[in-house]
Amino acid sequence: MFKLNLKIAFRNIWKNRSASLINIAGLSLGLAGFILILLYLNFETGYDKWSPKLKNVYKVGVHFRVGAADEWWETMPASFISLIREKSPDVESASITGWGDEVIEHNRQFYYDLNVRQADSTFFRTFPFTYLQGDMNTALNQPKRAVINKKTALLLFGTDQVLGKTIKLGLKKETHTITGVWDNEKNRTHFWADVITPMPMPKDEHWGNFSYNSYIRLKEGVDPDIALPKLTRLFMDAKARWSARNANKVIKTKGLLTIAEAQVIMNEGRSSKVELIYEPVGGVYTGSVFYGKSKTTTMYVLSALAIFLLVIACINFTNLAIAHAGKRAREIGVKKVLGVEKNMLVVQFLFETFLQTTCAFLLGLTLVELLLPYFNSLLGSQLSFFGAGNMLTLLFQVSLVFILVTLCAGLYPAVYFSGFLPAKVLKGNFDRSARGILIRKVLVVSQFVITCTFIICFAVMFSQLKFMRNKDVGLQRAQVLSVRLQTDRIKEMSADKFEQIGQRLKRIEGVKQVTLSSRSPWGNGGSSGDLNYQGQNLMVQDYYVGLDYFETLGIPLKSGRAFSNANFQADTAKVAAVVNESLVKELGIKNPIGTTYERGGENYRIIGVVKDFNDQGFEAAVKPSHFIVSKRWYQYGNLLLSIHAENPQETLKKITEEWAKVEPGFPLRSTWLDESFAKNMKDYQRQGVLMQVFSIATLCIALLGLFALATYNAKVRTREIAVRRVLGASTSGILKLLNKEFVGLVLVANVIAFVIAYILMNKWLNGFAYRIDVPVLLFVLTGFFSLSLTILTVSWQAYKAAMTNPVDALKYE
Repeated sequence: MFKLNLKIAFRNIWKNRSASLINIAGLSLGLAGFILILLYLNFETGYDKWSPKLKNVYKVGVHFRVGAADEWWETMPASFISLIREKSPDVESASITGWGDEVIEHNRQFYYDLNVRQADSTFFRTFPFTYLQGDMNTALNQPKRAVINKKTALLLFGTDQVLGKTIKLGLKKETHTITGVWDNEKNRTHFWADVITPMPMPKDEHWGNFSYNSYIRLKEGVDPDIALPKLTRLFMDAKARWSARNANKVIKTKGLLTIAEAQVIMNEGRSSKVELIYEPVGGVYTGSVFYGKSKTTTMYVLSALAIFLLVIACINFTNLAIAHAGKRAREIGVKKVLGVEKNMLVVQFLFETFLQTTCAFLLGLTLVELLLPYFNSLLGSQLSFFGAGNMLTLLFQVSLVFILVTLCAGLYPAVYFSGFLPAKVLKGNFDRSARGILIRKVLVVSQFVITCTFIICFAVMFSQLKFMRNKDVGLQRAQVLSVRLQTDRIKEMSADKFEQIGQRLKRIEGVKQVTLSSRSPWGNGGSSGDLNYQGQNLMVQDYYVGLDYFETLGIPLKSGRAFSNANFQADTAKVAAVVNESLVKELGIKNPIGTTYERGGENYRIIGVVKDFNDQGFEAAVKPSHFIVSKRWYQYGNLLLSIHAENPQETLKKITEEWAKVEPGFPLRSTWLDESFAKNMKDYQRQGVLMQVFSIATLCIALLGLFALATYNAKVRTREIAVRRVLGASTSGILKLLNKEFVGLVLVANVIAFVIAYILMNKWLNGFAYRIDVPVLLFVLTGFFSLSLTILTVSWQAYKAAMTNPVDALKYE
């Protein structure tokens, strides 16, 4: 029976080879896209999943609400870890980490791209890395030790057998002995580190210094829903008591304060709130509240693309199968008369689908291998199908998808075919055809709903990206160079003394302005905290800037004055500040110049107001900020240089030569601000390109199905067309007749797609503080585009049918 079904299946596939080819092509495109996205999703969601112990490991951060402003910090006081080690029986291990020295020197070569982190001695008990060498329990017990990953060992030494070897770290080039090596290939983690050095636990109790990344590991069997609120209460009690002691207040409550009681004590009449955030480390890389939602959005977009690609391919298959039902009706009727049962017919048709799906699957795998290099370059990944680390999981997933596609694409047509009544179909009466036509129409509409939705979403994303690229961010980003300071000699200079170095750099041909800053636009770093003004509290961003900061970045002054060398002594004696428009607006200050406010125990006097500028991104609105020139020059880590547009690379070369005299022994570490801006938008640009690629793919699959349906429709109506030709019908009238049905279906699909796309894109755009309105014109253009392609596709087949000689169609009638 199997041999007979195989022979019949091959015969039917060959007999309907054009439809079969379209089915296989559509399925292969859908499967290839799905597998590519599946590889990427598996890779991205595989971070921090390599050990069962990681299910109990949490990253701890804090959420502050001051007034209407929210801040999420991924850092905690070290005192929190000391406290829970002492008082929490539910915690197996708890550790603090921080950023270490930025430069590694080995064999007189500097390595800046390697991430150096610090961690206390218990870190590897909290975070169970796979050790290749050394003892994880003692590797960080002593100072001047270092644990490195396998990649770094191979880079520096050419081997992973490096125990006892040394590297130099930091500006002082201190020698560290390597005491351990972990496997970075097996241990993909959000904890970016290539080298980890010891960090001593601070002994002083301080609950205001949120400077440490903190991780806790709960004991096996402990319910986190019960244990974690207990930790929060410990934190709130300790911080409230510490705040009260600093304010010379006495708390009479002997036991643990409730969270509400602690909140009242810490608020001191202010409108603020503090809560701890516990994130399972398995979800930090893809969905952390501390890193924004661009990664999460990308994952959702890709998941939707993968599913809809397969859905469209399956709809294509089902649609064509139902359309060709008439060709198989008599065959089914004869088989039923000869005693073949319905379930055997279902098996036969599923087997035919299985053969076509197998061909599509093999072709899809070939496409995956061909497209992977482009896909990797697009997403900045290094994916491989046959070299995937989780090969068994991947094979199971792909096999499951293969089975589901076979069932989804073939089950309904198989049941539909097997339900024909032999007494009717053998007389040529296919009473199920009306139902089949209805289903076919529904499937065509579904295809174009998905396709048009993708096209609109891509167009809206592209428009938003164009808007972000072209929007005036309020500062000059072209031809501005950001240089990272590396030596304490520069960082410890006061602003007036730095003017001498600034003048040397300004004498370089091509350099317009030079200044220092604690933050580089679209980079990391910076501090923030509470500001108090006449009883109002506001979370404010701290900018420590040089004298020519606003001139260098082209930030316009709205009122008052900026900093200058002539006013340096006065501006630092009674600390002067320039603030942005957002701060003035939030505090409701009508005459800001001369107004004073308090921040961190220091009183600040406003001397100027600058227009808002966006140096963080487009997801959040510009935050209230103040700008300070400080005598404590260690706050500054970046040098900003404004460059003339002519020969910028030649200017950079001269700056590099001069910098060798400013920071001898260290290379220039520089970045153009427009490159930092582009990097900040990278995830959204990837989303846009992905939507473009897969929108084209879905459109191709949909048009393949439409082409096949139009071909079949024109073929089955050949005699009707011939009769109409004989009776005098024009070619344009026949084209209109055959287009009418499909144009109506695509119009319905567009209306549904417009509603879905509007809801989806409005929700996506709501994630941006600076956004476009959903453009109505894009919807109109998408409708026109889809209708035009439909008319062209159908008309081509209709024209060929209309131009057929009527005699050839009617000579057997």
